[in-house]
Amino acid sequence: MSLDGVKRPSLRGVLPSLGLAAVSVLLCLVLIEAAARAAVHRRDSRVFTTRGSIVRFHPLLGWDKPPGAAGWLHREEYDVYLEVNPHGLRGPDRPYAKPPGTHRTLLLGDSFAEGYTVAERDTVRAVLESRLDGRGCGRQEVLNGGTMGYSTDQEYLFYRSEGRRYQPDVVVVLFCSNDLYYNTTGEQGKPYFELDGGRLVLRNSPVRPPGAGPWVRSPEARSLETRAWRGSMALRLLSDRTLQGNPRLHRLLARVGLVEPQRRQPVPPEMWPLFAGHREEVEEMWRRTESIFAALRDEVQAGGGKLVVFYIPDRWEVDDRSWELTLQTYEGARRGARRDKVVSRLREACLRAGIPLVDPREGLRAAEAGGQRTYFLQDYHWTAAGHRVAADQIAGLMDAQRLVGCPAAGTRSAQR
Repeated sequence: MSLDGVKRPSLRGVLPSLGLAAVSVLLCLVLIEAAARAAVHRRDSRVFTTRGSIVRFHPLLGWDKPPGAAGWLHREEYDVYLEVNPHGLRGPDRPYAKPPGTHRTLLLGDSFAEGYTVAERDTVRAVLESRLDGRGCGRQEVLNGGTMGYSTDQEYLFYRSEGRRYQPDVVVVLFCSNDLYYNTTGEQGKPYFELDGGRLVLRNSPVRPPGAGPWVRSPEARSLETRAWRGSMALRLLSDRTLQGNPRLHRLLARVGLVEPQRRQPVPPEMWPLFAGHREEVEEMWRRTESIFAALRDEVQAGGGKLVVFYIPDRWEVDDRSWELTLQTYEGARRGARRDKVVSRLREACLRAGIPLVDPREGLRAAEAGGQRTYFLQDYHWTAAGHRVAADQIAGLMDAQRLVGCPAAGTRSAQR
């Protein structure tokens, strides 16, 4: 008993309780670690595949899709069976000759347009065709000219060599910010354009195949090997989760050693247009890109069609946490950083060229706010919800610009 007459618990009485609490905490940690290791084992034992599509060497374009090819793409976030039709496109096979009374829309772009992260029925192509068909303006066909890794220069060359043969009434080119850089380089074995007195001059054409000759690349099976963080799979999963979902929490936990610290990287060339610096290189990217847009516009108009540009936002342009992660990842990124830097300049370029622009950022943000995940967290491409938003935004502009192929209101009234 203490001097004030109150009975105090003795150390001997407290120790068993502390020991029991310690054992309980330790047991919980062991169970958490066991569950984490079981989850990682299940994930790593699955068959995964590299390469996002099926492509082959092409001397003009660098690569395209081999007609009739098919195969599974297995990723942690999706499983998709890819099929290439006999004309080398993803989607229903359509003849070059446009059937009478048919309105055609051709999509040009990279992996976002090709849509290899979702089933074909969920791609922009399929959803847009369904939306346009519902307008009651005659038969609508949407063709998917997108191919993984293409930049605007390859899309322009594809239109000249193949796309125009479908006689499209509307051509929608899906533009991504990294197209700016890749429009200026022959990296990855692709053609590109240089400007000579304002005239586009094709370089690295025909493209030479690497190695002994032509090649075909398909999704390749591989196994994952997750690395533990400080010997713990639970800490590895926590690290991966907080890095993607809550960068600020990740930084806090990294300070106490519970997650792997984020390694800062130099800004890669394809992201130079987003931040400060590299002014001359960025200006050259824009000059070439605007010239390609103008050339493509003229080619489409010469065929009786209308060109539309669709801006593909990066995930960080839609999601605040992804933006914070981007600023956290790259050295000097916070200096002169603006989320709308590329799309603002693209809007000005399209206005000068007389090309309608679709900016889907608000639509994507609204879908996210409504509980729809529009981007995959790891892959960063669109989910099926993202494809639906993109298709709805394109259909909305086509309605507003009267590009769906409907007769004018007065003409419809007179026909009744």
